[in-house]
Amino acid sequence: MLFKESLEERVEKAKRDQEELNNLIEVYKPFIASTLYKKFGRFLEYGYDDELSVGMMAFHEAIEAYDKSKGKFLTFAKHVINLRSIDHYRKNEKLKDRTCLPIIDKGENETEDNVMDSKAMKEYEYEKENELRRLEILEYKKELKKWGIEFKELVQASPKQEKLKKHYKDIAQFITTKPEILNRLISTKRLPIKEIERSIIIHRKKLERGRVYIIALIIVLNGDYELLREYVN
Repeated sequence: MLFKESLEERVEKAKRDQEELNNLIEVYKPFIASTLYKKFGRFLEYGYDDELSVGMMAFHEAIEAYDKSKGKFLTFAKHVINLRSIDHYRKNEKLKDRTCLPIIDKGENETEDNVMDSKAMKEYEYEKENELRRLEILEYKKELKKWGIEFKELVQASPKQEKLKKHYKDIAQFITTKPEILNRLISTKRLPIKEIERSIIIHRKKLERGRVYIIALIIVLNGDYELLREYVN
C-alpha cells in the first residue's frame, strides 16, 4: 500500500502488535516460499519442509530488525531469509548432501525424473507468483478505493493508444521524482494540473482525461507492488 498504511508502517506496527505480526507472516507466506524456491530451486510445502519454518522465523526476524534506512522491507526480508536458510543448511548435518542448485537447463542426458522435478518446480514458482500477484491486486484495489477509484473505472480509463499510454506513464514517473508535486497530490487527492503543465508539454484536457490512469500508475510506482510495478515497467 502507498500512503496511510504502507507495508513499512505495518512492519513498525507489527513490532508492537502480536496480531499484526501474525497477520503479516500469514499474508507473506507465499513470498517466503517463493524466496526459498528461487534460492534452492526445490519444491517446498508448508507443514512438511523445515526450510519454510526457517523462512518464517527469518521473516519474523526481519520485521524485528527492520528500519527505514534499510530500504524497502521486502528486499531486506529477502536478504534475511536467504542468509538464515544458508545457515540452516550449514548447521544441519542431515541436509549436507542435499542438492541445492537452481533449476538446470534441460539437456540431452537429463533423466525423466529430472524433467518431472523441473516441471514441478516451474509450476510451483508460477503458482506462488500468481498468489503474490493476487495479494498485490487486492491491496491495490483497497488503495484505489481510498482515492475514490474503482478497479472497473481504471480499466475503462486505460488509454487505447500506446503512445498516449506511454505519455501518461512518463508523467506518473515524473511526479514520483518531484516530492513537492507528489505531496500535493497525496494531501489533496487531486492531480496538480498546473504544476504538471509547467514542466511537461501536454494539453490540459488530455491531462484531465488521464487523471485516473495517472494516479493509478503513481500508486503502483510508489507502493509495495513489486509484480505490478514490473508489469508497468
